[in-house]
Amino acid sequence: KATVSVLYWARLGIMSARRPEHYKRPAGNSVGDVKAGMVQSNTKLLMMVVCGLAVVVMLMFKDGSKVTPKNQCPTIGQLRSKVLGQASQNIFYDTFDAIKHTDRVNAVGQVGATLWLTGLSGSGKSTIGKALERRLVMEDGVHMYRLDGDNLRFGLSKDLRLSPEDRAEAVRRAYEVSLMMADSGTLSLVSLISPYRKDRDAARELHDKFHIPFLEVFVQVDISTAEENDPKGLYKKVREGKIKGMTGIDAPYEIPVNPEITLNTGTCCENAAALDRLTQCKNEAKNLPIKTKYQDHCPNVLEGCINACVDQFRELLIAKKIINVNKKSVPQIAPAECTKATKSIEPVPGEATGHADGYPEGTTPHDVIEENEDFWRSDAVTMLQPVPLKDVDVQWVQVIGEGWSSPLKGPMRESALVQALHFNSMLFDPTGENGGDVSGYGAGAKGTNFGDSQGAAKMVQNGERVSMPVPIVIPVNAQTKNLINRQQKKGGKVQVVLVSPAGEPVAILDDPEVYPFRKEEMIARSWGSWDLNHPYIKENILEAGEYLLGGELSKVRKIRYNDGLDQWRLTPKELITKFKEKGADGVFAFQTRNPTHAGHAHLMKDGRKQLLERGYRNPVLWLSPLGGWTKDDDVPLDIRVKQHQAVLDEGMLDKTWTVLAIWPSPMVYSGPTEVQWHAKSRRVAGADYFIVGRDPAGLTYSPEYAQAHGQKKGGDVYDPDHGRYVLQVSPGMGKLGLLASGAVHYDKTDGEMKPKPAGMTKEEFEQRFLSISGSKMREMGRMMVDVCDSIEAIPSTWAQNPTCVPPKFMVPSGWKIMREYYKNKDEPLVKANAVMQSKQIPHIAKAAKMVNATKVGLPGDLFAVYLTNEEGNNISPWHDVPLKTGDTYNMVVEFPKGTNSKFEVQKELPFNPIKQDTKNGLPRFYTYGLSFFNNGLFPQTWEDSSLRDEAGNLGDNDPLDVMEVGSIAYPMGSVVPVKILGSLALVDSGETDWKVIAISTEDPDAEKITDIASLRAIKGDGLVDRIVNWLRFYKTTDKKDPDEASPNTFLKNAEYQSVAETVNVIEHTHQRWNLLRSGSVDQTDKIKDFWLRP
Repeated sequence: KATVSVLYWARLGIMSARRPEHYKRPAGNSVGDVKAGMVQSNTKLLMMVVCGLAVVVMLMFKDGSKVTPKNQCPTIGQLRSKVLGQASQNIFYDTFDAIKHTDRVNAVGQVGATLWLTGLSGSGKSTIGKALERRLVMEDGVHMYRLDGDNLRFGLSKDLRLSPEDRAEAVRRAYEVSLMMADSGTLSLVSLISPYRKDRDAARELHDKFHIPFLEVFVQVDISTAEENDPKGLYKKVREGKIKGMTGIDAPYEIPVNPEITLNTGTCCENAAALDRLTQCKNEAKNLPIKTKYQDHCPNVLEGCINACVDQFRELLIAKKIINVNKKSVPQIAPAECTKATKSIEPVPGEATGHADGYPEGTTPHDVIEENEDFWRSDAVTMLQPVPLKDVDVQWVQVIGEGWSSPLKGPMRESALVQALHFNSMLFDPTGENGGDVSGYGAGAKGTNFGDSQGAAKMVQNGERVSMPVPIVIPVNAQTKNLINRQQKKGGKVQVVLVSPAGEPVAILDDPEVYPFRKEEMIARSWGSWDLNHPYIKENILEAGEYLLGGELSKVRKIRYNDGLDQWRLTPKELITKFKEKGADGVFAFQTRNPTHAGHAHLMKDGRKQLLERGYRNPVLWLSPLGGWTKDDDVPLDIRVKQHQAVLDEGMLDKTWTVLAIWPSPMVYSGPTEVQWHAKSRRVAGADYFIVGRDPAGLTYSPEYAQAHGQKKGGDVYDPDHGRYVLQVSPGMGKLGLLASGAVHYDKTDGEMKPKPAGMTKEEFEQRFLSISGSKMREMGRMMVDVCDSIEAIPSTWAQNPTCVPPKFMVPSGWKIMREYYKNKDEPLVKANAVMQSKQIPHIAKAAKMVNATKVGLPGDLFAVYLTNEEGNNISPWHDVPLKTGDTYNMVVEFPKGTNSKFEVQKELPFNPIKQDTKNGLPRFYTYGLSFFNNGLFPQTWEDSSLRDEAGNLGDNDPLDVMEVGSIAYPMGSVVPVKILGSLALVDSGETDWKVIAISTEDPDAEKITDIASLRAIKGDGLVDRIVNWLRFYKTTDKKDPDEASPNTFLKNAEYQSVAETVNVIEHTHQRWNLLRSGSVDQTDKIKDFWLRP
C-alpha cells in the first residue's frame, strides 16, 4: 500500500512536469522565462514525491486515522507526535553507578523541584516568577533558575508554532529540561501558558516517577483583566484579526483541577484596603487624558500585590520543606548511604508532613486502609483462604497497612528479610522497573529468586537504600503452608485473608510467598545474643510456626481493638492532620512505655525550648506510648495511656502543643538496632525530631543466661550509651533531628527536675537532690505510698526507704492511677483483664458482658461472653432466652458473619456462656474460610443424643444450629428475631446435626424472602449452593491433605427441607429440651454435666 502511494504521487508529479508546454519556448518568452518554468516544474515534482513519502511515514505509524492520498500532507507536529508515541528501541536510561538523587540533595544542601506557573497570557506568570526568583536568589540564597516560555521559543523551542501538537511539544521540552535541573538540586521555575491539562499532568507524572517534587501554580485571571494587562499587545492583534489561535479567545485553556496554590495579582493583595487601592488605580488610569496602563500609573500599588503573591508562594515552599530559610544550626543525622559520608539536610520549620522512606522528602505515607465494613463481610473476603494470626502479627499488619514501615508493602518476603537481617536496611526501587518485581525490593509474584543475578544488579542500579532495622514477619505453621500451596497449584492470582485471634479479617495479602523460618539466624542477627529466655525471642520466635509468610497487603482493615483505647490510635495520615490543626511548624516525638513523671516532662519541655531557640514558632510534641506487644512485667497499655491523659489534664504538659497518640508497634527489645526503628517510623508519621534518652530499647540478661555465661545478674545486654550513638550515625534516616538531654534529678529546694550542677560534690548532690529511677517509682507503687505533704516532709532516709512520693514528681491523679494498679495488679481478675498490649476483642451485644477479655484466641482460661438481663444479672442463652416472641423465632448469635472463630454456648458451665471451642487444648478456628452467615442457636432446643432418626443417627447433643444469611453482621450474644426459610440434615461423625437456614426480620430483603426458592431468586444460586458446599467441606482443610479428606454427608440427598418441615424439627427439639430440663430423659454420660437452670 505504501509503495502504491509513492508511485501514485510520483507519477502525478512526473506527468505534470513533462507537459510539452514546459519544454517549448512560447513566442515572446525569453530563455529566462523558460528556465523559470522548468524550475517550477521540478519543484512541483519534488513536492509531489515528498508528499508521497510523508504518506508512507503516516502509514508506518498508522493508528486507525484515515490518511489517504487525497488528504493533505501531515504537519511536522503530527509526525513528531507519532514518533514520540512509539516506545524507544535499544535505548536504555543510564543510571548505573550514578549519583542518586538523595545523595545529590544531601551533598548540595538543597531540594530540587519544579515550580510550574500556568495561566493565560497577561495573567502575571512572568511578573510573579521574576519577583519570586529575585527574592529567593538574592535574599534567601536559594539556587534557582527561571525558564520562561517565550525565552524558550528563542532557542530550544524555536521550531514550534501554535498548533495543539506544537503547544504540547513546547510543554514537553520545558518539563524535560526542568526535571533535569531539579534533579541537579536546582529550584526550577517554569512560566508557560501550557493550556492543556493532559500536558501538565504528564509533567507531574514524569516528576513523580523520578520522585522530584512538582508544584503546579495556577496564576488566575479573568479574560477581561488579561486583555486589560496585555503586556505584549497580543489581545489587541487578536481583536484586529491579525492573530489566530489565541489561548482564551479562540483556543481553549483548561483550568487546573488541584493546583498546589492559586495566585492572582489582584486578590494576592494583603487586605481589602490594598485591593481597593488597586481598583482605584485602574479607574484613574482609564480616565487619564493620555492613554496610560495602570501598571505605569501606580507601580507601587501593583508591586505590593505582586509581593503578596510572592509571600504566599514562598510560604508554600517553606511549608513543603523545599526551601530552607532558617540558617540556624540543628543536629544532623547520618548520611543516606553507609559507605559514603555526606551531610544531611537540616530539619526546618514548616507545615507538618510525613516522610515516607524511599520517596521524596515530605511524602505522606501511603496506606491501604479499607474502611468500608461491608467489604470485610463480602464474598470478596469470606471466600479467601484464611491465615490465622497471633496478636503480635495483627500489630505488625497494622504497622504495615497504615504506612509506619514505609516503603514495606507487606510482611517481609525473603529478599527483604535477608537484607534487613544483614544490613538493617534494604534496597527499594519505587519505579517498579526491576522486571517482575512486585514488591519494590527484589521479589516477583512467585517469590524470591536468589539465582536472579540480573534482577539483583538492577536493584543495586535503580534502588535506594532505606532503613529497615527490625524483621517484620508473620510466622505460619505447616498446615497453613499446605493450604496456601494448594491454592497456588490451582493457578491464577492467589490472595489470602489474614485473620486476628478474635476471628476478624484484618488484611488481604496478594501473591503469598512461604519460606523457611531460620530462627537461629534471625535471633543472632537481630539481637546479637543467644538468650533463649529473652521475652520476645521466647514468645514470638521460638514458639512461632516453622515458616514465614511474605507478600503485599492490597487492603488492610481499619483495625479497631474495642478495648476502650481506640480514640488514641491514629494513623500517620490522621496524625499529620492533627499536627496541622495545631498549627505545628515542627513535630518532636517522645516514646514511652512507662508512666510519665516529672523527669520525662523535663525532657519534653526542654526539647520544645531547644526548638523555639532554633527558630520554630510552634513545635508540637507527639507523646507516643508504645501500643504493641511488651513483656509481662511492663505497665499495661491502658494504665499508661490513662496516666498520660491525667498528665495532660492536670497541666504537667500543655495540651495546646501536645498530641497523645499510640504507636502501634510491638517492642522487640533489641537495643541499638530497635531504636532505629523507633525513630524511622515516627519520622514516617511526621516527626522532625526524636527525643532519645539513655539505654533506649534496652534489656537485662535473663537470670538463666547470666548464670550460664558468667554475666552479671541483672546486667544490661547492650551498653546504655550505644543506642543514642547508633541513632546519630545510622544510615537511611534522612532528615531527622535528635533532641537529647542529660540525666535529671529531683531538686529538693523547689521540686523541679534538673541536671546535676557542674562541680557539685557527691555529698552536696545527695543533700540537695534525689535520684528517682523507674525502679524506685515502681517500688513506691508496690508500697502504695501517698504523695508527701510538702517538700519539707520528704524524709531524710527517702533514698533507702521511699515512704512517700515527692511533690510535683507526678500529678496527683496520675499517681492515684499508678498506686491502684500496683495495689491490685496481682489479683486474678485484674491480671485477666489488664490491657498489656493492643489486642482485638470481638464485638459483643449491648446486653452482654465479657470476662477474660485479654485471653481472646488463647488457650487456658478463655474469653467468655455472658448474656445479661435488664438488671445486669447473668442469664442463660440456652435456657432463659425464649424460643419465640409471639410468632417470631429468636436466634442467639454465637459468632458473627465474616469471622472464623468457632464460638459456641458452653452447656456445662453456669449460665452457659459463649466461649471458643477447643481441640487438643487449643482454640478452634474454621480453616475452610470465613463465615458468610451469622451462626448461632435456637434457645430452648436440644438435639437428643439418645434418640435415633429414620437413618439410624443419634442427635448431636447440642441446641439446634441456625445459619442466618442476611446482610447484617450481628455482634456475639445478640438475640435476633428471624424468619425460617428451610433446613439441611447434616451428618457429622455419625450424628445428625440439623442446620436451620433463616433470615433476620431486620434484613432489607426479609419481606421478599419466605423460603429457599425466594432466597435463591433474591440472593442468587451462588449463596444457596455455597451453604451446602461449606457444610460439606469445612472440616477437610483441618486435615493434612484436604483433597483426600472425607467430606461430611447429608440426609435426604442434601436437599433443603421446606419451612413446614423445618418448623416440625424445631418444635420436636423444643419438646426434647423440655424433657431434658424436667429430668425426663435418661441421664447418660453425655448430659450428666449439663448446667440446666435450677
